[in-house]
Amino acid sequence: MFRLCLFTSIVMLTILPAQSLFSQSLGDFREEINIYNTLYDAPLHLVGGADVSLHELAKDKPIILALVFSRCSGVCNPLVLELKENLRMLNLQQELPYSVLVLSFDPWDKIEDMQYMAERFNLTNEPDWYFGVTDSINQVINSVGFKPIWDEKKKQFDHDALLAGVSTKGKMTKKLLGLRNSKDLRMLVQSINKVFIPSYRLPTNTSIFTCFNYDPETGKIVPGTGLLIIIMPVLITWLTVIGIRMAVRKKTT
Repeated sequence: MFRLCLFTSIVMLTILPAQSLFSQSLGDFREEINIYNTLYDAPLHLVGGADVSLHELAKDKPIILALVFSRCSGVCNPLVLELKENLRMLNLQQELPYSVLVLSFDPWDKIEDMQYMAERFNLTNEPDWYFGVTDSINQVINSVGFKPIWDEKKKQFDHDALLAGVSTKGKMTKKLLGLRNSKDLRMLVQSINKVFIPSYRLPTNTSIFTCFNYDPETGKIVPGTGLLIIIMPVLITWLTVIGIRMAVRKKTT
């Protein structure tokens, strides 16, 4: 009986870290979906009357894209406010140029709604800040990998706070989910300016012990050899416990 309890404890101690790692990895991987893909070149209607495509806007300066909707009672307002404050604190424009596009993902939002949002945050006359709408919002959010869900009861979208970095070639270089600090924002600005960020090891033929493998061409994530190595001790220990339990039962019968 002592052996059975001992092995059961070992199983639990082995499984819990593996589960934690697996859950953490899945959470991080949502930011990797569609990374390096070219975003849909949507026609934009910007506050102030300008009409330009997403790629044309990005050609002048790379873009920090914030996806919001004007009637949001949740995370949209804190997202824009924190973005504004963090960018002012970082003061990166001279070193790492960028523009900010606050784009509504709500098909019912009008340009007047986004103008009111810009006024509310005192960003109407702020250089390199753009607020706008597009008739091709579904194509944009699909290319970003952003999936807001409409809640009919609340009359609100259930969605993540999201910032995406868009390079001058229209490719998404980095994605941030949730309200993030200035350090993460700096990394996003660096990514759209082609500054090397030693955050992730690029996939190569020698990367055989990673838990998951990400293919930037397809945007798909598959289990890697490293995950099998982590899980194997759990499986072996579990099978050992089952074997001991069966042996104990045979002795008692």
